[in-house]
Amino acid sequence: MHLFGALLALLPTVLGQITSLPYDPSPFLTTGFITGGTLNNASDILSGGTLSIDHVEFIIPRNLLVNTPSLTAVAWSEMFTEEGVLNLPLWPEISWETEVYANYINGQFIAGIVYIFQEILNANQGFITAIDYEKGEMRINGAFGDLTTGHRVVINDPVGRFGMVHGDWPLWTADYDNPSISTSTGFPVCIPRVDPAVELDVLCPDYNRPVDGSGKPLTGFTFAAPPVAAGQPDPNLFVPLKVGDFLIYSGTVVPDANGERLLAAYAIDANLGIYTTPGTS
Repeated sequence: MHLFGALLALLPTVLGQITSLPYDPSPFLTTGFITGGTLNNASDILSGGTLSIDHVEFIIPRNLLVNTPSLTAVAWSEMFTEEGVLNLPLWPEISWETEVYANYINGQFIAGIVYIFQEILNANQGFITAIDYEKGEMRINGAFGDLTTGHRVVINDPVGRFGMVHGDWPLWTADYDNPSISTSTGFPVCIPRVDPAVELDVLCPDYNRPVDGSGKPLTGFTFAAPPVAAGQPDPNLFVPLKVGDFLIYSGTVVPDANGERLLAAYAIDANLGIYTTPGTS
């Protein structure tokens, strides 16, 4: 009798269970690993498709523009090869992640805002221990002066704004208009396109990094108000990075021409205090 009473007590609960969503549409936010993607029409630059996040499918509507770490307004179709294959460097061997703001409508997840990045933005930090000017490549946290040790880093720069052109990965580039390659005080920095001991890079001149009495590059200074004399630090030009500088940087792990890996940086924060004279622009 007690058992029968217990079952009767459970009956309203069973009969009252929700069998459909209490409200539809509903907002949805997720962050996870990219496990797949499709493109509806390879001939349509604004085509939509689908994005799989941890094997859950989200619909990418036509005209939706996705966000990469330093760029916005990237068409979904630009994430694919001409054959319609998802084209993320070294994916799926290296994980790619996404954050999606979506709506759940009639049993489907419809994306509204999409951010895509590799391995939690690959945030790193360390000292420049060597610079290969011929390749436009830095070594971070290696042996000082050794071009074979440390983290290989280039600036992902398809137009050569911050140094030598590195343009094989245009969707994961640095920001040119609001420079993402800069000092902690916001002044743009660069890697000379030639060895400054041999030749002057007029866009990234060695004289834009004054030295102290012992010949070491200054880590902080204020530019004189323009116009400045020829050969003097010029606030209209970028400041060159030097061995010994401390960087906080993020980028995308990519293969080089030989299949070896390096980091193509889209953001660098150099621990330098570079200022312009107050009241100048």
